[in-house]
Amino acid sequence: MARCKTCAALTVEELRSHMTFFHPSLRSLRDSASAGCDLCLLCWTSIQRKHATDAIDAVLAGKFPATYECAGQPLSDERVWLTGMFSDSFRNLEEKSTYVTSTDKTHNQTGSLVWVDCGNEKDPESSFGKEILHSELSVFADPGTPPASRFMERLFTAFRNKDGEVGFARKLLDGCQKRHPECRATDEDELIDMPTRVLDIGDTPGWTRLVQPLHLELHEPYLALSYCWGPNVRHTIELNDRNFTSFLELIDEDTLTKTHQECIAIARQLGIRYVWIDSLCIIQGNLEDWLYESERMAEVYGNATVTVIAGRAADSRDGFKVNKIEQRVPPCPIPSNEYSGNLYLWLPRIKEEGPVSTRGWCFQEKVLSRRALVYAKEQVYFSCQRSQLWEDGTLNVQDPSHLRIGLFPNPSQDIDAQPNRSERKKLQNWMLQQWYKEILTDFTRRQLTNPDDIFAASSSIVQLTQRSIRSRYLAGIWEADMVRGLLWCASYSVKWILRKSTWPKPKRPVNRNGETVTRSPSWSWASIQGEIYTRPEFIRQDMSFRDPTNVLIRPLSPSPQDSTPRWTLLEDPNCDANILHMPICELAFFGRPKRARCSAASRSELSTFPKSGWPQRRPALADQGFLAFLRPAETEHAALSELQLPTTENFAITWFDIAEDSAQTDDCWFLPMLKDRREGLLLCKDAVDGKFRRLGIVSIVKEKFLPWLITGPEEEVHLV
Repeated sequence: MARCKTCAALTVEELRSHMTFFHPSLRSLRDSASAGCDLCLLCWTSIQRKHATDAIDAVLAGKFPATYECAGQPLSDERVWLTGMFSDSFRNLEEKSTYVTSTDKTHNQTGSLVWVDCGNEKDPESSFGKEILHSELSVFADPGTPPASRFMERLFTAFRNKDGEVGFARKLLDGCQKRHPECRATDEDELIDMPTRVLDIGDTPGWTRLVQPLHLELHEPYLALSYCWGPNVRHTIELNDRNFTSFLELIDEDTLTKTHQECIAIARQLGIRYVWIDSLCIIQGNLEDWLYESERMAEVYGNATVTVIAGRAADSRDGFKVNKIEQRVPPCPIPSNEYSGNLYLWLPRIKEEGPVSTRGWCFQEKVLSRRALVYAKEQVYFSCQRSQLWEDGTLNVQDPSHLRIGLFPNPSQDIDAQPNRSERKKLQNWMLQQWYKEILTDFTRRQLTNPDDIFAASSSIVQLTQRSIRSRYLAGIWEADMVRGLLWCASYSVKWILRKSTWPKPKRPVNRNGETVTRSPSWSWASIQGEIYTRPEFIRQDMSFRDPTNVLIRPLSPSPQDSTPRWTLLEDPNCDANILHMPICELAFFGRPKRARCSAASRSELSTFPKSGWPQRRPALADQGFLAFLRPAETEHAALSELQLPTTENFAITWFDIAEDSAQTDDCWFLPMLKDRREGLLLCKDAVDGKFRRLGIVSIVKEKFLPWLITGPEEEVHLV
């Protein structure tokens, strides 16, 4: 396409690090794009993608958009400017060739960008005004060209450098293996423990078979795959008891699912001979083998040389290797006076992993992987324990708190042998924070094809976490932090109605036939299907939950073996980190449950309650059916009268884990948990066995009732 006079004269050097006049107005840019200038079209398209039509129309008319106080008034400046922010000036060649070599000297960096700014509140040449419209263009160099030796940004799509991402990954993998000791699964002189079975793919297509490393005394590098199977997918070829022997002889690659074929091809290109794929290395339909292998995911992914994560594919039959991102406008070359060849400008690509980020099993597979080549929605990236590099040049140095396998104690490390008790306690507290802030929230927002896999799909990461927390794991709750653990919240009860969510609205878990599944006790977050979180103030205020004088519930008796608190009725309830199914677990403790009456929350009465406090957006929650009022039941009136408190007044707001439960609940119980907190559990009581079940969370809104709530005789509470 013929370029306008301005674009024809642009070079990398002219754009670098300062504002370059581009067009006198947005109208001029639009008209030049319509006349056929490819670079003007690219810039115009980037603005259209970034901003609302009414804002663009206002600037086209030379006026401030409606979002400004001076909406409709003439712009102070209508000019369009370009500014090049190129990364080659601060990334040395060693970094580009070896990935990240030092976290001490390297910080998060964006890839090269060109800013497109249009309109300004002031004259940008004489003052610091804010641009009215802003967009960005990404930059890339084609592999093998002179600019590629200076710029690390790339573009790998169906229409450009189609297979280039493997070379990108190979270079980064080599640098990581040579220079990142923290990314190694073992010390250099130690042998790698391989999975029970792997695919031996040989050197060329057509020579793939299943091997058992232990039988062959193999300790070789291997590649693992993390991917979405797809809805109701049964792969054309899967390992089972019937074809096990034939798999040991030969596997016809042409019959494999496309995602499996592409994974094997990537392994060959990376020079890795052995591959682990779940459906081809775990015996499908064999429960005993599944149970055994499910507990070994930490070793399978943690010992892999690299894990390929097929993030962009929702169905394994479709494949994932080729980036099919839409090419709305073609990339535009920009010449340089310093070296031959061109850089290219294009529309920015998002940094979303794609469908794999919605799947439950894939969560721990990513966390457990020491290195990963991720085929994300619109670009690839390579990640290790030190850093993460995206195809577009964005470099993220791993934050010390970022969840990854390197943060967990090495399985060979004897934590119990550590003499410093305070250090062990510090490690426990830190890991509990990671559990509440990182693990629980991310895992529970994901989906499982089989809802009964809720504990199996997280078992390996839970077992690693347990080494630091040093506690029994009771159906999703750490016994060492029972009080805080029980106060989990269903995220949708506050967040789901406030934003458009990509996750389905939480509900009771159901199987493929639509039948409700009981996969945990009612007090566990696993009893509902949906995102769970712990309130930030609960995570920060650790001492509130550890002060025994502040806690209003306590276990019946300590364990006779080690005097630690035991919250379960049975000494061995068959619940722990390595148990894959925990539908039943009865807690037994002392508490002060208060009987209450539940009634629907109206907007008018909500307005009479204090507006501050939690949860926020109460009227919206009430409209959704989550909120209700609590008032004392008649059985509590005598105690209230003795304290000179009203007997018929609403004292608390409760929000249900499942909105549908609110319409069926009248008689209920409130279990206070802490003296210095206003929150507790909403329970219902079985009329036959007297055991309690969780319905939701309660927040006290009238402090005058606190003396009643935190006093009175203790009674034995059984929570199921």
